[in-house]
Amino acid sequence: MLLNQVLNPKNNNFDLFRLVAALLVIYGHASAVVPNAENSDFVWDLLRFEYSGGLAVKFFFILSGLLVTVSFLNMPKMDVFLIKRAARIFPGLFVCLCISVFIVGPWFTTLSLSEYFQHGETWRYLFNNTFLYELVWRLPGVFAESQHGLNGSLWTLPLEVACYLFLAAIYGLGIWRFKWLSNVTLAGVFFVSFFMPQILPPLLANSEEAQLLPGCFALGALFATNQQFIVINRQGVLALGLLLLLLWSTALKIPLFYLWFFYTCLYLGSRKVVVEKLKIPVDPSYGVYIYGFLIQQCLGHLFPEQGILFNRWSAAVIAIFAGTISWLYIEKPSMHFIKNFKMTRVWNK
Repeated sequence: MLLNQVLNPKNNNFDLFRLVAALLVIYGHASAVVPNAENSDFVWDLLRFEYSGGLAVKFFFILSGLLVTVSFLNMPKMDVFLIKRAARIFPGLFVCLCISVFIVGPWFTTLSLSEYFQHGETWRYLFNNTFLYELVWRLPGVFAESQHGLNGSLWTLPLEVACYLFLAAIYGLGIWRFKWLSNVTLAGVFFVSFFMPQILPPLLANSEEAQLLPGCFALGALFATNQQFIVINRQGVLALGLLLLLLWSTALKIPLFYLWFFYTCLYLGSRKVVVEKLKIPVDPSYGVYIYGFLIQQCLGHLFPEQGILFNRWSAAVIAIFAGTISWLYIEKPSMHFIKNFKMTRVWNK
């Protein structure tokens, strides 16, 4: 099929792939939250340049770049686009932060409740992280020994929002009026992200993984921009795989790997058996992602004698439950409200 045919919800099972990616993040984070855990990761053992959580995050960004750009191109109104993106990200995030501040924090803090709620850091955690502004990583007296703060998964959300804003900006500048110009712009972001990260803005300078995320998002946007011409089939999987093997020892290895990996996921996600037999009725992936690390931290402190296998499986089950509740009662209703509200004054401009 052509990619624009694959993007028909009846022809893909991307919800399942998003869920698997979110569970891979939990798998990858377990060694960081389980005391004295052996740092084993099957993705790292295979690739030696990427671990499971990092691969999952990059998959999220490429798929997001694809689907968000398609949504934008289907309704090219900047204000509508931004409101829809906010409805997708912020309601679920806010509820997760409230649970962190008002349930997890009081439960695990070493301070008295009065000290905890009078501490300025408690309210900065809720306020700053709600707006993804200068993220606060710790609640007072909670998991103070953790090197990763309370919820290490939140670090990608400001970068995701920055990618949305970049997409809106280049549309507002008229770049998408000319397909060649949009392709050059997105390819430029991809190139800079993978080969010249030193010129990226400070927000992306924290780590090598952060530097690659704009390029991953741009790769997905490139797929979306050229969806009428990209064929998704087994021959493409094999051809890209052979090219990757031939160039494995070159500087092109890493970007080619992500290209091949994502193309393969598109191919597998559009297979008839995957679409018809493995379709899931909900999309809990965002909730699994934002709750997973928090749940793993709690399990690690409640059951320090249990090993990494217990943490991975228990956190996965609880996170799927939390993600399903978040999807059914927070995320889906928020998006449904925006859709039904019509935003008449905006939509008809």
